Amino acid sequence: MTPDTVSTAPAAPPTDLSTPSPKEHAMRHSPATSRFTRTGPSRPRRLAATLGTLVSLTVAGLGLTAAPALAEDCPNAALRAANNSTRLPECRAYEMVTPLYKEGFPVFPGFSLLGFTGDTVAYKFPGSVAGNASGQIANAYVATRSTAGWITGALNPPASVYNTLQASVEAESPDGRLSLWKMVRNGVPGDGFGWFLRGPDGDFTRIGDDKAEGISGTGSLIGASADFSHVVFYFGNGSPLYEYVGTGHEGPPTLVSVDNLGQPQGVCFNSLSADGRVIAYTTGCPLGERQVWARVAGSASVLVSGSECTRTSGDPGGACNATADATYWGAAADGSRVLFTTTQQLLNGDTDQTNDLYACDIPPGIPAPVGSANPCASLTEVSGAATGANVERVVNVSKDGSRVYFVAAGVLAANLGTNDAAAVAGDHNLYVWEKDAAHPAGQTTFVAKLESGIEQPQSTGDGRYLVFNTASALVASDTNAATDVYRYDADTGALLRLSADAYGSGGNITSFAAMTDDGSAVVFESSAALSPNDTNSGEDVYEWRDGLLSLISPGGKYNATTSWITGSGQDIFFFTEQPVTASDSGTEGDIYDARIEGGFPVTASTRCSGEACQGAPALQPQPPGISASAAFNGAGSPLAAEASPAAQPKPKSQTAAQKLAKALKACKAKHNKKKRTACEKRARNTYRRAK
Repeated sequence: MTPDTVSTAPAAPPTDLSTPSPKEHAMRHSPATSRFTRTGPSRPRRLAATLGTLVSLTVAGLGLTAAPALAEDCPNAALRAANNSTRLPECRAYEMVTPLYKEGFPVFPGFSLLGFTGDTVAYKFPGSVAGNASGQIANAYVATRSTAGWITGALNPPASVYNTLQASVEAESPDGRLSLWKMVRNGVPGDGFGWFLRGPDGDFTRIGDDKAEGISGTGSLIGASADFSHVVFYFGNGSPLYEYVGTGHEGPPTLVSVDNLGQPQGVCFNSLSADGRVIAYTTGCPLGERQVWARVAGSASVLVSGSECTRTSGDPGGACNATADATYWGAAADGSRVLFTTTQQLLNGDTDQTNDLYACDIPPGIPAPVGSANPCASLTEVSGAATGANVERVVNVSKDGSRVYFVAAGVLAANLGTNDAAAVAGDHNLYVWEKDAAHPAGQTTFVAKLESGIEQPQSTGDGRYLVFNTASALVASDTNAATDVYRYDADTGALLRLSADAYGSGGNITSFAAMTDDGSAVVFESSAALSPNDTNSGEDVYEWRDGLLSLISPGGKYNATTSWITGSGQDIFFFTEQPVTASDSGTEGDIYDARIEGGFPVTASTRCSGEACQGAPALQPQPPGISASAAFNGAGSPLAAEASPAAQPKPKSQTAAQKLAKALKACKAKHNKKKRTACEKRARNTYRRAK
């Protein structure tokens, strides 16, 4: 059996690791700490680690692959063997998350996921199982991991109380225990759409009406706090923002896009902080002069892009220039810092007419209103006072707001970046700006020159690691024009190409999905065969961890897409039509988990039919929020027992045309045109094969 894990460490120069010169490194960062200090591993362990590194380098140099953990080294060795998982790294084993019986409907990639943690996955698909009523556009479910398998429970409201044909889940908490719904109650004369909160116990609590005074139509959810205590919605670009705080509102929602004098503002929504305290938005939509504002704690409004420039015509820099449009680019998760660009000179040190990047720090607590608009607690010109910044775009704002990655045509830093190159005026220069305890005044560092754009950038919470896709050849070993995945380390200045095999080739990245909280592991999808076990010509899921690249999906006949990794890295979820575990006998499409030290015992099974696949409440204690008619996968599952034809008559199967019609109806629920088109394409491909 050919192992799957390949070392991406280079056998010889050129290397994927771009290291600054000693002088440059000392200028930008504190000296690197040795990996093996007196408090580190013992000498024998250090020796073993060194030998292991040499073996990996030699293996890569010979074009071979480094073997994953031997089966006998894993505590779950038997489960790995039973679940076709011996090729996986890190003692991972496959687990089928979605139920076997799905009425023949797939869980569409890119359409289904609502949220996930290591032990829960919330998703939706057109099938009606686990107690969800039939006829839904897209039923919502949450799968919860038990000691014996994944239990799928229905999230939909009861049809006896709500018009389930019009109900839609609008948002979901990461663990699936809370969800926000928009629906109509049965038996309430004249009742229209309202907002409802589904709690961990499965009960639905009404928040308030989905309407506002003087506005027709239904609203669109645009933001909610992490605990759904704040729900913000509007009625399209140019509409004011409305908010509910808490539940049980009988009156209209609160108008929140207002200045301190209470004047309403038509807006484009930008962001809502995790605790709901700060709502950022842009006024002047769709055709007016655009300015960035923030409503803070429901008490004061801050003109984020307000000018603090006081120069007059007699000053060396001349008078402050005229008001100009401002463009919102991002904010810290707690709303404490908002980033935007403008050509307007907002500070006395800004004397040029090009586009600059600014950071506005939002006042803490519950500020008292000052005049028509409060000022920023602190306004910083991120792109500096250098003439001709020409900021093009912001790539990423870290969750804590301490690091901002952006692209500018100006020369904003003197350091050497990737390949010992310097920023050049007119190039697409990638920079990182840091403002924290170590850099109280803010510091800008040149990272690399971009030949093409950056896609799907993501960073760790503190912004130390930035992972992104680009077709730019940012390291010497990248010699093709294909899109690759890169990871930049702001602490060391190191830039790595992750999507390369042992020979240094790679590319053709479909998407970058996610990375762990500490940035040590990244999952992505590629149609390039980066592992010898990747035998199809389609997309597959890979994991890069600490210099090793591993094939996570089976790499067989069917594609594997839409991958996610938990913050700890324990779970890698992906979608595939490939039957992966022994219990999966269909090709409709399922969500799988490649879990460290995971796996469930496999029992001999025969395919059940109809409601026999729905599960029985006595089989397993039900987690909070799971319906009594949960669908269960694992040892002791009803899937392992043959249903009695007399007791459970097999329902009439739907034709491929009927399944396609229902799937296309589900796709229409997607408001994003690009996602809707992709969903429809997948549906047609799926049921064309089924005919």
